[in-house]
Amino acid sequence: MKLRLKLILAFLLLSVVPLSGVIVYSYINSQRAVRQAVQAESQRMADEMGRRLEGVRNDLSRQMDRLSQLPFRTFLGKKGSSPDLQKDPVFAELMKRMGEEEVLFDSLEFVQRPPEPQAPERSDRPAAKPQKPAPTEPSVVIFLSSLLERSGLRPPKATIAPELPPPGHPELGMDLFPNPPSSPPPSEAGRNASVQAEEAARFAAEMVHKKAEALHKVMESWGQLTDAERAALEQKRKQMKLLLGREFGSEVRREGEVIGTVRAQISPEKVLERVLRRTRRQQNEIPFAVDSEGRVHTMDPADAQMLTSVPLANTVNDNWIVVTRMDGESGLSFGIARPIKQSMEAIRKTAVRNFGYGLGIMGLAVLGILPLSGHLTRDLTLLTRSAEELARGNLEVQVPVRSRDELGQLAATFNRMALQLKEGQGRLVEQERLRKELEMCRRIQEELLPREPLSCAFAEVQGISIPAREVGGDFFNYFELPDGKLALLVGDVSGKGVPAALLMASLQATLRARLPLASSMSEMAEQLDEEIARSTPPELFLTLFVAVLDNKEKTLRYVNAGHNTQYALHADGRLEHLKSTGRPLGLLPGGGYVEQSVALGPGDSVFLYTDGLVETQSGSGEEFGPERLERVLARERESSLDRLVARAESAVRDHQGAAEALDDATILVARLRESVAEHPVELQSFHATV
Repeated sequence: MKLRLKLILAFLLLSVVPLSGVIVYSYINSQRAVRQAVQAESQRMADEMGRRLEGVRNDLSRQMDRLSQLPFRTFLGKKGSSPDLQKDPVFAELMKRMGEEEVLFDSLEFVQRPPEPQAPERSDRPAAKPQKPAPTEPSVVIFLSSLLERSGLRPPKATIAPELPPPGHPELGMDLFPNPPSSPPPSEAGRNASVQAEEAARFAAEMVHKKAEALHKVMESWGQLTDAERAALEQKRKQMKLLLGREFGSEVRREGEVIGTVRAQISPEKVLERVLRRTRRQQNEIPFAVDSEGRVHTMDPADAQMLTSVPLANTVNDNWIVVTRMDGESGLSFGIARPIKQSMEAIRKTAVRNFGYGLGIMGLAVLGILPLSGHLTRDLTLLTRSAEELARGNLEVQVPVRSRDELGQLAATFNRMALQLKEGQGRLVEQERLRKELEMCRRIQEELLPREPLSCAFAEVQGISIPAREVGGDFFNYFELPDGKLALLVGDVSGKGVPAALLMASLQATLRARLPLASSMSEMAEQLDEEIARSTPPELFLTLFVAVLDNKEKTLRYVNAGHNTQYALHADGRLEHLKSTGRPLGLLPGGGYVEQSVALGPGDSVFLYTDGLVETQSGSGEEFGPERLERVLARERESSLDRLVARAESAVRDHQGAAEALDDATILVARLRESVAEHPVELQSFHATV
């Protein structure tokens, strides 16, 4: 498959699939968000209806407590017209206390409590004849549902469940949805707030007196209720308890004595109507209530007809979301049914429309990609051919740069690469020549260093030098002097590479020639200090430890020119430090040097080294240090020279780990023999591993 087709397919795959996923994901999330928001809002509204019903019940209970304080006993004697309501304000007070809840009351009933029976007389008196029980006092029943209609303060509704009884008789029917009470006439423009308040108070007082007067007229026809009327009243009370969960009544007390009970017949339909009507309907919600017998109550019969096809339990589907909340006291379930079919359909149409727009935009993008991909593949083909020429060895190949975009930058980079390969090939040839020269220098340096350990009549010596690069600046040497003494040399030239190696080779030749003729090692060191300072650049200098081991005097005479502290290992376990006796050679000439000596006996050893040994760092940057070296020497002081050198080198390599060596490292060890007769002069082969 060609690159151009791959680009087009990749674009479509990387655009259509993510676009489809994003749209589907957005569609699902939008539906979920709408459902969750509707559920939360519906639950809140259902809870509000439950709390509203509880509030209405509590208000009615408090209303009954207030009404129980009225002198209901006086109602029994108030048949006939009252000429002056101001002198006898019982009726006005009753209507005033009813307040705005009067529309919820169907009737009020006051039942007198019969008098307590008198205590029996003493047993010594003759028993009296049993008396007949006192007759039950008549109850006062006020049917408020027809009170205002009869008085003309409220027009009768056309829809009333039972037929009205004939005039002059208490009514047992109740209105399902009474009209709201008349409001005061609107005030004229320009009146201030105080005048309006006075007019509203006066209007309310007039309404109270009119209602009380109507109540007074109705009480002219009071009489005992028949059994049928009493049964109908009890049936309505059962319906009230079924829908509202409680009965409303209160004891009437006078001077601490219960004289009767006042009970109210509340219209449950009006209560439910008030609760449902106050529920907001912003999104075509249908508030409803379901009683314990399964009957559905709504504000509008059309709503009830619509809910016949909707499950009234908690429901979530593409058409409806129904949330219910049960009232614990009455068993009523208040619910909100919200239709969401239109909202879901709008979300679905929006998702489809967005997907169509996205496909159209991608189609336009494909039309724009076609010429771009053709240009891209043409330039890549040219680069491929040029790369093949370069791979065949044609370092003169060049690619024409036709643009400044990434392809143009790639072509320019290819051209630079071809030129750099040509230059790099020349450098590789030069580096190979230098590598061969450095290899020759390394071999020469190895030839200048002792290749085998030295074993003489009174001592044995061996050493090893490990350069950090191909050619190092460390050196060591040991050889016998004409007078039978043994010369030991360890040095470290500053820097690494060829300059350090050349200075090291020159110094070794000078020391080998002058040391047998020198009467004083300190004078020889001063001469070398002056010569090196004159003949080398300022950055080149060296540290040197030169020593002569005298078997007759059993001493080691030495000069330490700025070198590390060296060690004398005694057979009795003592570790003696051979510290510096002057500055490095060639660094600051003219400082002078001091020759020191240390007494050595049979079995004693001298351990010489360069700073690269103790300055070897681990992977974390921690140096090996003189302390670790001294512990190795104390532990291996009785070992053979081979083992001592190997243990010291192994401890340093273990500390170094995989880290790169930063400096050359050199070790030289000499040991006096314990018995000359037991160790004849012989040469032992030793190969240092670099």
